[in-house]
Amino acid sequence: MTLWLLLSGAVATFLAGDSWLRYRERKLARQRSGQGFEEFAIYFSGESIPRDKLREVYDYFQQWQSMKDFPVQPEDGLYEVYGIVDEDVDDAVIELAKKWGVSLPPDAEWASMGTVSTVADIVRLLSRRPSQ
Repeated sequence: MTLWLLLSGAVATFLAGDSWLRYRERKLARQRSGQGFEEFAIYFSGESIPRDKLREVYDYFQQWQSMKDFPVQPEDGLYEVYGIVDEDVDDAVIELAKKWGVSLPPDAEWASMGTVSTVADIVRLLSRRPSQ
């Protein structure tokens, strides 16, 4: 009986948390109504970053949300909006670097790159890397 109560409590907590995250995601998407890839690309218009590479980043972060066609913004905090932290940030940079065809920084350089905390930070980091 006690095990059943613990399991049902854990499931209820998970479902409540999941519902809250989905609510938050829908609310954020409503606030961004009418925004999409074009606004994202315009943000980087003076930086000579190819649109196809920007599209890869945009699509990548859309996949982090459960909502279809979630409007990604350059200023989106990786943790605050997508729940991406620590190793997941590294994984995102690695995966996008492969898609962009750019080399990753050497291990010694990772620490000196500074904080990568927004979608724009990742775009700019990758745009400075040489092609493979």
